[in-house]
Amino acid sequence: MDMVCSELGCGRLLRRHRCCGRRAFTLVELLVVIAIIGVLVGLLLPAVQSAREAAKRTQCTNNLKQLGLACHNYQDTNGQLPNGARDGDHRISSFTACCRSTTVHGWTWCYQLLPYMEESGVYNLASAAEDSQVPNARSYHPKENIVGQQAIVGLYCPSRREPKGYGSGKFHRTDYAGNAGQRGLGNLRDTDSSGLKGVIIQTDRASTSIERLRDGSSKTIMIGEKALHPDAFGIDGGDNEMWSNAGWDECVIRFGAGVLSNGNTYGIPPIPDMKAPHPVGGRWTSYRDAGGINWGRWHPYFGSAHGVGANFVMADGSVRLIGFDVDQLVFRRASLSNDGEPFELP
Repeated sequence: MDMVCSELGCGRLLRRHRCCGRRAFTLVELLVVIAIIGVLVGLLLPAVQSAREAAKRTQCTNNLKQLGLACHNYQDTNGQLPNGARDGDHRISSFTACCRSTTVHGWTWCYQLLPYMEESGVYNLASAAEDSQVPNARSYHPKENIVGQQAIVGLYCPSRREPKGYGSGKFHRTDYAGNAGQRGLGNLRDTDSSGLKGVIIQTDRASTSIERLRDGSSKTIMIGEKALHPDAFGIDGGDNEMWSNAGWDECVIRFGAGVLSNGNTYGIPPIPDMKAPHPVGGRWTSYRDAGGINWGRWHPYFGSAHGVGANFVMADGSVRLIGFDVDQLVFRRASLSNDGEPFELP
């Protein structure tokens, strides 16, 4: 009897062990879990990317804010806003020389602003005392390469690219361009493309200040992002010269207005980077502006890598995001400093 009970007890224990044992996931259950995780990642990834882009756009906005503040401090010290740049030797009156300045005096607005951006160390790498004592369009400053090889982080938009030197000389670039106002139909160095209707004027042509901007500082663009296709980094006509000494060139200045052969003016709104001219099969793509003009590799467009518009610092120091869909006439008025036409930016 005891043996039978004992055997019955063992059976109950065995059944209890089998009922209460741990069961592993089946292959189907694992696949379902993996699928759910994949869906969640797919839902979260756009949000993460959007947050990263928002942070980069904020940094870009801050870069322009600092450039605007530097312009104001420059004017407080020098009595005028910085000039854009020039080609050749400023001791020779001609503005038609090519392709960059032989003296520090003609280096870009980016270089001139360095002491007001906590970059005096780079600014002091070169000095006017080292300019050639004999005016000569072929005798360049001995320190221009050293300065051009310095990366100024505040001149790069993080949404577009990290600081990088291009070409055999590893010269750095800038993602920001001064507003030169209206682009004429002729040579970039002609008087009608010299920035006289903008804010950043060709060096030695003239000078201006915030108080002299007829249309008001809060409604006049001073500096903005320049359009640049990802396949054209370092080779675009507006990205093939060093940031510090590019001459009067699309590398450091852009235009928000154009003029037709009949004298009528029109706006040149900002464009997304992906629409900017770029090389394909050995040729450069075309993009026609509101005036029907195809500028090709050396184009005047403002623009950005941001999805909705480009950042600009106005002459009063405020920063605005202007959409790619802005009306071309409104953008023309925002780019010209002396047209006297009222407008409201969206």
